[in-house]
This record gives sequence, C-alpha cells and structure tokens, in this order.
Amino acid sequence: MRTFAACFWRCDRMRAVSRPAVYIGFSYFGALLLATFLGESVTPYIAAALLLSVPLCFVFRMHRRHPARMLVLCAAAAGMTVFSVLMLLTVRPAERYLGNTYRIRAVIESEAEAYSGNFRYTARVRSIEDTGQSVDFSVRLSHGEALPAEIGDTVECTVRFVPFLDDGGLSSRAAQLADGKLFAAYITDYAQIAVTPAAQKPPAYYSAAVRAQVRDSLLRALPKDEAAVLTAMLVGLRNDISDALNSAYRTAGASHILVISGMHMAIIAQFALGALSLLGVRRKYAAGISIAFILAFMAVSGLSATVVRSGIMQIILLTGILIGRKADALNSLGVAILFLALVNPFCAGDVSLLLSFSATLGILALNPRMMRALTGRVRNVRRRMRLQRILSPAVTSVCAILGAMPVQLYVFGSVSFSAVLTSIFVLYASAWLLRFGLLAAVCFNIPFLAPAAAPFVFLSGLLAKYQNAVVRWMADAFPNIFCISGPYAAPTVLLCTVFLLCGLRLFRGRHTAVLYTLAAGVLAFGMAANWYLNGRGTRLLIYHTPLAACTARIDGDTASVFGCSGNAAAVGEALRNSGASRIDLLHVQPDESAVRCAEALAEEFPVSSVLYPDTVYFPTDAQRFPYAYGADGMLADGSAYSVTGDGDLVRFSAAGRTIALESGDGGFSTEAADILITDDTESMLRGALTVLQTEDTRLNAETLPAGCYLLSGEHERICLRFGADGSYTIYGG
Repeated sequence: MRTFAACFWRCDRMRAVSRPAVYIGFSYFGALLLATFLGESVTPYIAAALLLSVPLCFVFRMHRRHPARMLVLCAAAAGMTVFSVLMLLTVRPAERYLGNTYRIRAVIESEAEAYSGNFRYTARVRSIEDTGQSVDFSVRLSHGEALPAEIGDTVECTVRFVPFLDDGGLSSRAAQLADGKLFAAYITDYAQIAVTPAAQKPPAYYSAAVRAQVRDSLLRALPKDEAAVLTAMLVGLRNDISDALNSAYRTAGASHILVISGMHMAIIAQFALGALSLLGVRRKYAAGISIAFILAFMAVSGLSATVVRSGIMQIILLTGILIGRKADALNSLGVAILFLALVNPFCAGDVSLLLSFSATLGILALNPRMMRALTGRVRNVRRRMRLQRILSPAVTSVCAILGAMPVQLYVFGSVSFSAVLTSIFVLYASAWLLRFGLLAAVCFNIPFLAPAAAPFVFLSGLLAKYQNAVVRWMADAFPNIFCISGPYAAPTVLLCTVFLLCGLRLFRGRHTAVLYTLAAGVLAFGMAANWYLNGRGTRLLIYHTPLAACTARIDGDTASVFGCSGNAAAVGEALRNSGASRIDLLHVQPDESAVRCAEALAEEFPVSSVLYPDTVYFPTDAQRFPYAYGADGMLADGSAYSVTGDGDLVRFSAAGRTIALESGDGGFSTEAADILITDDTESMLRGALTVLQTEDTRLNAETLPAGCYLLSGEHERICLRFGADGSYTIYGG
C-alpha cells in the first residue's frame, strides 16, 4: 500500500512544467474537439480507456518523471468524460421530443436574428404543457414574423421540434450545441402565441438595449454603410451591413475586421491603458480600470466565444501589469481556452472560435520567428523597430492565415490570402476607426458629453469610408486571385507546411530564408493555378448530393445559377470551389427548398438580378424579374437563356453549346440539346450528353435509352470546362 501511494505522490525527481495552462487547456480543448468529430457513440469508450490509463501511467517511473505527459493525459481524459456525460444527461433525454408538435412555455434569451426570411431567437424551454413535464433546455425558436416579445419575456406557443443537420464533424448540430441550442423549434400557429412580460428584466436585456442605443446613435450620425461597419466593429451587430458590402469584405479577406476578436480587444485595452496614463493615472491603477472597461465591453458586445477568449487574454495581460509581472501570451491563450471549455464543453464545435483560436496560435508561434528572419540583420535599433512597424500588418496576417489554414480547408475547402494585401492598406486605419468610434459612442451615450462627439464622428466617418473603399476596390480588382481552392488546395498547403516545419525545426535559424522563400513560392504557384483553372473560361457546374443541388454556368468569377435547392452552405461552397465570387443571374424555382436556398445565396454572394415565378415571394435588393408562364433573356456576355412553364425547363448556352435543365414535369418539349441535365430517366428530351441527377447508381444500359450518360449519384460535383472551339472536358469528384 505504501509503495502504491509513493507512485502517486513522489515527485522529487519530476521536472517542472513551465506552461501548465498550455498543456491542460490545449489538451482539454483538443479532447473536446476530437469528441465532436467522433460523436457520442464512440466517445464514451475512449473516455473509459483514457480514465483507465491514467492510474496505470502513474505506476511507471518513466511517465512520472515527465509531468507534462501526465497533465496532457489527465486533461484529455477529463475532456472526453465531461463531453460523454453531458451528452448522456442533457442532450439525449431532450431528443425524445424531436419530430413532434407541442405547446411549450419558453423564455426569450436573445434578440431577433433575421435569416432567410425568418426571425430566429434563442429560447429556454421551461415546460411542455402536452406532457405536463418541467424541462430546462434551449432551442432555436423561429417564425416568418417577428415575435411581440423582448428578452426575458415568457412565450407560450405551439412548436414542432426539428433536429439540426448532423453529417459529422463541424456540422450544423455541433455549431448549435456550441451556442447552447439543442435543436430547432418552428412555430406552427402564430395566432395562438401568448406573451407574458418579465417582472424583472435579465442583464442580457440591458446589454441588448445598450447595443441598440449605440447602433441608433451611429446610424443617425453617419451614412448607412459607414455606420453599419462601425456598429459591427464596436458592438458586433451586423444586420445593417448590405449584402454587397458584406460580400466585398468576404472576397477581400477582411471579414475578420467586422467580427470582434483579439485585434479589437487588444486595440481597446491598449487604448484605455494609454489614455488613462496620459491623464496622469498610475500604471497599476490604469490597468485595474482597463480591466473593468474590458469586462464592460465584453458584456455589451454579447459575450460570444471569440469575445470571451480575447477578453480573457487581455485581462490576464493587464493583471500582469497590476501585480508587476509579465504575462506569457501562450499561457494566457491556454487559460482562456480552458475557461471557455469548462464553461461550455460543446464550444469546440464553434467554427468562429476554432478560427480565432488557431489564428491566434499561429500569430504567437510564427510572428516572432518571421520578424527575426525579416529584420534580424538590421543592426540599428531604430531602423529595426521602424521596419517591424511597417511589416507588422502583413506578417501578422500571414501568421494568422497559416494558423487558421487547417480549419479553413476543412470548413470552407479554400484558403484566401487576400487578407495580407488588404491588411497592409486598412489595418492601421481600422485601429484608429475603432478608437475614434469608441470615443464617439461613449460621448453620444453620456448626455453632457454629446457635443464633444462631433470631431470623433467626423474622423470615424472618414476612416470608415476609406476602409470600405479599399475593401470594395480589393474585391473588384482581385476577386479570385489570392485564393487556393479545389482538389489541389490540400497538397499545396501540405507542401507549404513541410517547408515551414523544416525552416522552424530542422535548420534552427540557419538558411530559413531559403525555406520561407520556397514556401512562399509554393503558395504563389497554388494561387496562380487557382486563378488559371477557376478564373478563366466558361464552366458548367452540376452539383448534386442527397442534401443539396445546384446547376450553374460560370464564366470567369461570375455565376449564372439556373437551379439550386437544399443546403445553401454546401451550394455556396461548391460555387466558390469552382471560382465563382458573384452571381449575375439567380433563377429561383417554386418549391420551398429552392426558395430558401436562393435566399441564403443572395445573402452570401453579390447578386445582380433575380428571376423567379410570380407565385413566389422573394425579397431582395437586386434587380427582380418575375414571370408568369416563362421568360427569355440575355446574360452579361450576350448568351441567351429561356425558361418555360413554372421554371421546370431552362435552356441556356455556354461556349456555343445548348444546355437544358429539366426538373419536375419538365413540360412537353422534345427539342434536342447538346447537354441535358435531368432527374427523369424517361425524359422526352434528348441530349448528346445526359447527366442524370439520380441516387440510383444501379442503372444499366438496358434500362436507359441509347445515349451517353453521367450519373451524378457517382459524382457529387461534375464540372464541364468548355474550350474555345466548343469542346469540353469533364471533371468529376
């Protein structure tokens, strides 16, 4: 017994752990991320194996002498166990209500979010009247009309519980669990909604009220686009940003500017600290006041995962100043991610948190090394500091992109380096925009300081206008050049990573410039290949999976979408992977799935014109062309298209080839086409090449009329690249 106890407690020969928060926080969060991918069916067995291995490892002396290994193992075992227990105790019991309709009582916990024609709320269900049971879980409550309720009010309504899409990994279900919502609840009878106002409003209500007050004051003082961008940067509200401007920021690689993250928190913390020091406040007291200011800013901006992560890192940094010690940035990141993971064990499914965490990790790991490689030979201290200040935006952007590259490849299937060039032009302007905008917002919301807001509003407006102009110019001038996507994206990034690892590990400071140059060359080659393959010529995209479908003609970076339905995120990813960054014509078919998909595409891409049957209501800022029994028109390059019936048959041309897209009944046309896309094996139409959108891959020659066929059930993404002579090459995947 004494020997066994000594195995656990003897630590005289154990090595000290320099960064315990890194080992514990990263391992715990990594275990939660792995559990998110493996799912609740496999995770309990892995958790049991890890829990059994922990006491066994204490028995062996070789493991006891390396406490870092034990910390990693214990944290991973704890993460797997917590995830499994919470899935078993909270998620699984609530899922028995899925697929059924109930009368519920729920408390509204968030503001309304407008998306695809619906208003969405986070609501905590307190009771289900049909079963007489008291429950306690959160859902995403939605309806086509806004609810007459505020945060904290109790709503009684009839809903149908529907599960989120779960296709493994970072699925919609994982993202919603990270946000605290178990499943969706669609209101089935709006007229029967009963609202009971809250006797005492929760803190979230006052936080939302402050956000709304800041938004309203900025919208009154600035033009809409400038006010919308500043509101997103200050309080995280992005509803006022137009679709075109939002798409421009995405294309230019500047979306991170509109999302409150580490950059925003660092600027605000240092600004508060510097301003208080200038006013004569001692540095330690200034650090304490800045911590309070950061906490208030976190509360007002909504306490999202990225806000909390970056806020905790800044609080640790300021606490170091307060107690006279220097905080370690990597250890601070470990503490922040551990805090988030302990509070919410499902947070690993939040894509925005993964992007923020990996980008921050990339900056902390690579930025010092890259700066030394670029400025290490400059001996003059002033010149070196001046050069570092000039190179800082570009180097920081490169490090963030490299750190977030695995997550970007997995989630979006592409990596964009446009952010590097955009950061060079706008990063310093964005920093001063945030400072002046913060001063303007504070002055607006303190009555006796309101007259002092004028100069800050003027400067904020100029900087926001400059930032928007640069982003729009970048999106128009370089829409698809600084991007790597498609099947060659992963090999390109893998080669780049190999060169970087060689530069950081094998050579240990010697000849790293050569390897950095080779890595940059690989990335440049990948971007050139992407521009050549996806940015030139005319392509026909036929995308078909059990969850989504899309048929589009793509010329350069402009797509004409003649049919889409299902999961809009998958359709948008397929369009981007084929080189499309904007939509010239969006044809909306009459079924509900197609309308919802088209609405989401119109929010994601800049759309020039929309074509839809007059039986469909489609709200959009783009030019609209409703039709009754068909329509004819011209695309931007002069190619013709025609739509017959209720959109069941679409004809268009690409590089001299006639293409027919048949859905539904398809009409009674028998006119032949060069390429026919249909889901009807007995179609009256004929084509030299027929693409059958069917999941039945057992079809054989005896069951089909004579002809040349492609089965989209075997290839979810088929791309026809047309040559100048009208010939085409078929790619599948």
